[in-house]
Amino acid sequence: MSTAATKAVATDAPPMVEVMVASLVDVTRDIFSTMVDRAVEFGEPTFKGPQPTANVVATVGYAGTLSGYISLCVSHDAALEIAQALLGSDADEAPAHVRDACGEMANMIAGSVRTSMADRGENVGISTPIVTVGTDFSTAALRDVSQAVCPFKMGTHSLFVYLVLQGRK
Repeated sequence: MSTAATKAVATDAPPMVEVMVASLVDVTRDIFSTMVDRAVEFGEPTFKGPQPTANVVATVGYAGTLSGYISLCVSHDAALEIAQALLGSDADEAPAHVRDACGEMANMIAGSVRTSMADRGENVGISTPIVTVGTDFSTAALRDVSQAVCPFKMGTHSLFVYLVLQGRK
């Protein structure tokens, strides 16, 4: 766990959310750097909803000793940049690959967080990604949950990774 990620997590968040956010920050940085050759800068997390608005939201659920979901929330322009970089698409092909690229990025983030939690003794499985594309919408968990909105900057683009944790906190 990086020192920067640990310092960025508020102390009033539930302990498991703090652990997961720290892991999420580290893996998001690594995945963006490795898979799309982009640096992402982490901002200050918030622990209240709703999820920020976005044009593309890729969600991966998880269940087991921990349950909830992780969503990667990006603008249409950021999604195009991710599709071009991840899949080697040119500008004309990128719109057709937005769902696949963002779903795969969310899947890699959630899978890496799952592995991090398994190293801590949690038994967690993940779902296949669900990708929603639209115009400035947001989603919100309807149950009593713990959550974290983790903002990142990728160049001029803002993006968010939204964590929702049900049950054990």
